[in-house]
Amino acid sequence: MDGTRRSTARNHSRRSGTALVMENTWMGSSKMGLLWACGVGAALFAGGCSDAEEEIPERLDEVSRSLTLADRLDQCAQDPRVVAGLVSQDICAGAGVFFHETFEGNGRTCGTCHPVANNTTLDVQFIRALDQTNPDDPLFVFREVPELAELETSDLLDDAAILENVDGFIDPTHRFVSRGVNHVLSLSTSIRADSGDGTTTPPAERTGWGGDGSSDGTLRGFLKDAVTQHFPKRLAREPGVDFRLPTPEEEDVTLAFQLSLGRLNELDLASVRMFDAEAEDGRQAFMDPDRGRCNVCHHNAGANFQDTGNNRNFDTGTRNRGSSLNGGSFGGEFLADGGFGGRDLPAPNFDATGIGFPNSFGNGTFNPPPLIEAADTPPFFHNNLQINDRADPGINDAVTFYASTPFNLSPAAQELEQRFGTPLNLAPLDANAIARFLRALNAAFNVDIARQRLDAARVLVDSFANTRADVQQRLMELARVEIDDAIEVMAPMALYPAASQQLDLARAEIAQGIAASSAVERRNRIVNAVARVTTARGQFGQNITFVLGQGNLMY
Repeated sequence: MDGTRRSTARNHSRRSGTALVMENTWMGSSKMGLLWACGVGAALFAGGCSDAEEEIPERLDEVSRSLTLADRLDQCAQDPRVVAGLVSQDICAGAGVFFHETFEGNGRTCGTCHPVANNTTLDVQFIRALDQTNPDDPLFVFREVPELAELETSDLLDDAAILENVDGFIDPTHRFVSRGVNHVLSLSTSIRADSGDGTTTPPAERTGWGGDGSSDGTLRGFLKDAVTQHFPKRLAREPGVDFRLPTPEEEDVTLAFQLSLGRLNELDLASVRMFDAEAEDGRQAFMDPDRGRCNVCHHNAGANFQDTGNNRNFDTGTRNRGSSLNGGSFGGEFLADGGFGGRDLPAPNFDATGIGFPNSFGNGTFNPPPLIEAADTPPFFHNNLQINDRADPGINDAVTFYASTPFNLSPAAQELEQRFGTPLNLAPLDANAIARFLRALNAAFNVDIARQRLDAARVLVDSFANTRADVQQRLMELARVEIDDAIEVMAPMALYPAASQQLDLARAEIAQGIAASSAVERRNRIVNAVARVTTARGQFGQNITFVLGQGNLMY
């Protein structure tokens, strides 16, 4: 098989220049109305070259930048969320960089691939809806700009996977992999590298699916790599011509924002109790070394190894299951995804698919994502792997991978067998119960973020009445997004039906609150919605306590 890629390029008129982005704007759809971007989901590296002969644009004029960081900090000093003490000025400014800064590139921002209204990730349903409603969104810039025709492959529309030059920009249109987009929630809990897995240091922090997604080994440095990979005007990727690199100060505030997203703490699953009997059985199976063994690599349903509390890379065999995603090529042979450690190697060094010779760069290992956020952030695994049902890539399907032959033959499964003395035998009933448990955790997380946003909206109404009512309304809209996610996560397994009824009532209150013209009416609707959400949340279980970051209040 060669490395020829399927193409979805269409002829469109070329977009000229970079549009200025208005801050604090919002649109009405729960899943679609925000600003999008690229960033921490993929392993990226600065620098690069292209053989294409093309006219080189003039160097960027620094004064053409839409907003400087000083501008953003000044804006944030007047933002009602900052004035009310809900969000720090640095986190507010970092959100501005993340969601709105194009870095004088092709129009994309970090929010293009990490939209706040889609759990900061991309999935096929979201992309196809966006393509229908806004086909000129910068996510699809590769269709409009001839110089960027090979910025993505057909995997973007078909499988919500983006092209990554994870192993460096040597021959970037051939030496690439396709990967799913990591969400960027709860990063503060999941990026500390575990030196016990045999990988190198740096990286000191795990970023991207391979765990080595930052060229300097840190989340802070990831921003410049994301800009280089996803934002260029040409594949030559010349800083100062095809984009500008972020300043150190922009890196600082963007890091502060990213570390404030999602939750800031880990659960203690030993003390958690689920009020749904099957979800509680799933919790026990998750932790039981004779049933699930999930807690070893995803301690407390997070992303960290049980023995160290840090993120450890594993080879779980997902690369051997088979994937529909495109790959690059090297020497005329198909190039697979080898995970960690392949940057700038002169030739493939690892047999990633059992073909009998090296066909990838890396060592075959990938880093685990946190599971609390998993149920509503499909598709799963680095290659968006579906196990049984391609039409329904849900968490139930993902859990069944650990009963498959590729996993049972993998180095990770062998490590578990050595640890416990027997192979893992994940029974179908246990897999189903574990999936139900993970859905319950995810829905509880959704409901808590909804409550956080509603509480913030109430504080703003109390403090400012109708001044900047748009911020209050957007927080309410984003609270409804989380409620929708919770309902959607629970529905396939009829989980917590009484809670879902309360959440439906909360949705109705939010809708009336958004439409309210008076601050008094808006506040009353928020209070009513909070009461409904609180009642729903009380039905999930005990000791499911999340400490939430300020970044959840930004868009």
